[in-house]
Amino acid sequence: MSTDELTRAQAPARSAEFRRWLRRKPVRRVLVVTHRWTSLVLGLFLVLETTSGAILLYRGEYFRATHSDFYHQTPTEHPISLQQARDIVATAHPGFSPAWVSNDGGVIAVGDPDFVEAYAVDPGTGHINGSTRLESGVMGFLANLHDCGLTCEGYPGYVSWLAKPVPTIGFAWPPGTNWGLLLEVVLGLLMVLLAITGIVVWWPGFRRFSRGFRVRTRKGRFARDYDLHNVIGIVAVPFVLMWGVTGAAFYLPPVKDAWLAVTGGTAADPQKYSFTANAAAPGTPEIDIDQAAAAALAKTPGEIRYLTTPQDGYYSVSIASEGYQPYGARTFFGGDHTVYVDSHDATHLSDVDAIPEPGANSFYDKVFEPAHFGWLVGGWWRIVWFVLGLAPLALMLTGISTWLFRSGSKRRRRKARAQRETRRETPPNTEARQATA
Repeated sequence: MSTDELTRAQAPARSAEFRRWLRRKPVRRVLVVTHRWTSLVLGLFLVLETTSGAILLYRGEYFRATHSDFYHQTPTEHPISLQQARDIVATAHPGFSPAWVSNDGGVIAVGDPDFVEAYAVDPGTGHINGSTRLESGVMGFLANLHDCGLTCEGYPGYVSWLAKPVPTIGFAWPPGTNWGLLLEVVLGLLMVLLAITGIVVWWPGFRRFSRGFRVRTRKGRFARDYDLHNVIGIVAVPFVLMWGVTGAAFYLPPVKDAWLAVTGGTAADPQKYSFTANAAAPGTPEIDIDQAAAAALAKTPGEIRYLTTPQDGYYSVSIASEGYQPYGARTFFGGDHTVYVDSHDATHLSDVDAIPEPGANSFYDKVFEPAHFGWLVGGWWRIVWFVLGLAPLALMLTGISTWLFRSGSKRRRRKARAQRETRRETPPNTEARQATA
């Protein structure tokens, strides 16, 4: 019997053996198989997503370090105002449409409606330091990959067919959902699935709990990589779960609602970040940027980090309040309190982040979601985020190593079994004749 025929004859036996293995602990076995195959099928996409995200943790620091001229500033006791900075840019560049201003790194940035280009104004002199594209080069490509699934037009790496809308087939996708963003949702949910199944795969039992954190370095490659895979995976589980939930929720809000329901919160109010301006009499002048900023600061003391010019009749002002700042390290668009100010009536305003809500909701908005980007901690603490962001890459390498070792061992066992069967079926006198010949 040839080796191929023997392998085909053994297939039913292996299938029966797999069914017996599955019946011993059916739930755990299903989760093990799910964990293994989802990692194999979508693991590479997940590694690209998480590795790019790990690098983007330092996008702000990288941008400031590579744009030193952009951040030139002159010390003064009387800096220009946000409105003055906006007017300086608008006068110097009539074709540019200023849509927002930001206090960032000591300068005042004035940006366009598409968030693609911004000018920097030295607040000490009113001099325009120059303009820059906010997302360009390698970091722009990584941002497009990680944040948009390569669907952010104007960013490096844009893929037009991924930007096509997803058809509605029995499910109403959020407006603007395209194939790239759908992939982002799938990868986020995959991270949640891998975190849950990974805990089951790792669990050594209460009596052998400490063994779940050991790495056998002297027992050969398989034992070492198998233990590394388990230890890295279980240490990274909290972050993988956090990244998965928040990443999917950015583009599929029901994911956030499901998480809040599990943790004791209430469904997020889709109208939370909305505001209705009062009807203004014809000819009523708009308040300017400085008046809107002053009204917002009177409502919520702190530092203006980001302000958009009137849209739908109101300003949106983002303030970094005193004390804890979950978005403190965000470039240009920081601030932990959003205040809406009526563009015709500075007394009509709303601090939406000051509205009371359940503890689970506050935790999600002030800790869980900002933790996705590492914005709530400084650069040194963000090293922890960076290392754990590379965990899926390490898990892929150790997982491939153990899988290849097991596959090689199975092939060697099958080959040895086939050789034994061949010798058993070959008569001794035939072997003697073959040796004589």
